[in-house]
Amino acid sequence: MKYPEVSLATFVSRPNRFIAICQQGEQSLTVHVKNTGKCRELLISGVIVALTHSHAPQRKTAYDLIAVNKAGNWINIDSQVPNDLAALGLTSGQIQLPYPASVKHVRREVVYGDSRLDLAGEFSDERPYFVEVKGVTLEQDGLAAFPDAITTRGLKHVHTLMQAQLDGYQAFLLFVVQMSGMRKMTINTNLQPELTAAIATAQAAGVQVVAYDCFVAPELIELRQPIAFDLAAPFSQEPQPHENI
Repeated sequence: MKYPEVSLATFVSRPNRFIAICQQGEQSLTVHVKNTGKCRELLISGVIVALTHSHAPQRKTAYDLIAVNKAGNWINIDSQVPNDLAALGLTSGQIQLPYPASVKHVRREVVYGDSRLDLAGEFSDERPYFVEVKGVTLEQDGLAAFPDAITTRGLKHVHTLMQAQLDGYQAFLLFVVQMSGMRKMTINTNLQPELTAAIATAQAAGVQVVAYDCFVAPELIELRQPIAFDLAAPFSQEPQPHENI
């Protein structure tokens, strides 16, 4: 996926979860943040960020903040792009799910029980499947982790996937790691041990967990390759000098 009219700026502050103040030369810009999560390990005053310019007349802000440079590595924080990449990856065959048959159909935003799951369809052997997609922007020393803030919605989705698996579907939890250079993917257990426990139970019931990393540049994000998922990998989120929200 390529963004139009991308330019760089310096992040200054984030008054609330929807907007940020950035500096471009002598100009102070109020921009929309395409991620309502905290991103407090990324959005630190002084970091370089990527902005895409929108000319839509109805918008309150003319720019979206889409990526952050962390120690020379670009991390895309657009929370809408993982679902697009996953749907495209499944349709094109770039994403290979751990199942013996190939993907035949892909549908988006399908209701199951009291949840709305991101992707659904059938394999070539007619078995139906569900895929719930989670974007990942948190990392430390080459280990990507999810989540960066407690997610009750994510926990609910894991329970829904397990129920779907028990009901005869093949269920998948897919992490789209919105950066490159990660050696593996894990869960931020110190932050949300209930999520780790739920995923372990879901895996025991047959739910498959898959992770893919991405190539990221200021103006671009593309799926790259699968990376290992290790639920037991220890992850410690580094303390931050301040809260941005």
